[in-house]
Amino acid sequence: MLENNESAFVEFREVSKTYDGSTLSVQDFSLSVARGEFVTLLGPSGCGKTTCLKMLAGFEEPTGGEIFLNGRPVGRVKAHKRNIGVVFQHYALFPHMTIAENLAFPLEARGVSKDAIATGVKRALDMVQLGQFADRRPAQMSGGQQQRAAIARALVFEPDLVLMDEPLGALDRRLREDMQYEIRRLQQRLEVTMIYVTHDQGEAMVLSDRVAVMNEGKIQQVAPPEVLYDEPTTLFVANFIGENNRLDGQLMEWGDDLCRAKVHDAGVVQAFPVAVREGDVHTSLTIRPERVELNPTPGSVANVFEAVVRDVIFLGDHLRIHAELLGNSQFIVKIRNIVGQGAVLPGDTIKLGWLATDCRALDAAAPAESTLAAPN
Repeated sequence: MLENNESAFVEFREVSKTYDGSTLSVQDFSLSVARGEFVTLLGPSGCGKTTCLKMLAGFEEPTGGEIFLNGRPVGRVKAHKRNIGVVFQHYALFPHMTIAENLAFPLEARGVSKDAIATGVKRALDMVQLGQFADRRPAQMSGGQQQRAAIARALVFEPDLVLMDEPLGALDRRLREDMQYEIRRLQQRLEVTMIYVTHDQGEAMVLSDRVAVMNEGKIQQVAPPEVLYDEPTTLFVANFIGENNRLDGQLMEWGDDLCRAKVHDAGVVQAFPVAVREGDVHTSLTIRPERVELNPTPGSVANVFEAVVRDVIFLGDHLRIHAELLGNSQFIVKIRNIVGQGAVLPGDTIKLGWLATDCRALDAAAPAESTLAAPN
């Protein structure tokens, strides 16, 4: 993560926002974004991510802290003077205008010449493969085409920064996936800085160079997608990004690279200590379902326990096993659906195992779920 410094293209410094004077929708929010980077604000509804975007765009004023763009504070800069392109979920295209006229509008507002407008509109439409739709009105286009037109309009005046607020939320699953790759391709080709807001973790993983996971108006962790998935530093991030099995235990031994915790008054689990310190009593252990091995080879993993199968669900390329293990009645295991895997049936007693390094020991006292009910 970038630190607060002059080289950051976008920077939030301890920004806070309250709408009622008492409840903070955003609190002590600090984030640095490099030029050309794609950063996503990810979190549940009400966590403050859209509020952060609005403050950066100039649609809302921070209650405290400061926002910088290219090293300069933007607090006194009007929204239309910030040279920021914005794309919303509901497109915001003018229905009475053609697509070409929609794209020309921000250029006309900036006093661009007619010849330059024609050139810019054509270039932007070609960029999103909509050149043949220039004379159509939004109602004559599909949802995906309208969203591509909205993206083209946000890019037509060559902004310094593009902000996207849940831009694909209204699209069906297949079209949403196609648009994710389209947005990422455009961003990489144009090398434009993008800050994206979503509550969809899969979308954040596909698009982003880095993801800032938010909860209750605060950043929980900022990291590349693979780091967030493999190395969550809080229980909230571990639960919000992908699936995780959770086992609550009492710490018995602690070291820099290994700790041991007693779980369910029975088993002793070895884990990698992430957010526990010597002297802590309680911890929450998390293990990804795909990191759990069915009937592991003796001696291959540090943690091996008996479990009782409660359910087996066929999901095409893999099987999803629900088992009871160390007091957790919904312990999940994902195994590949391959010939020779062997039948696993409800009621069977099986052995499940995992490496100590795949098991993360986190702070059990930290919140695992959002309780904030404030503007998004």
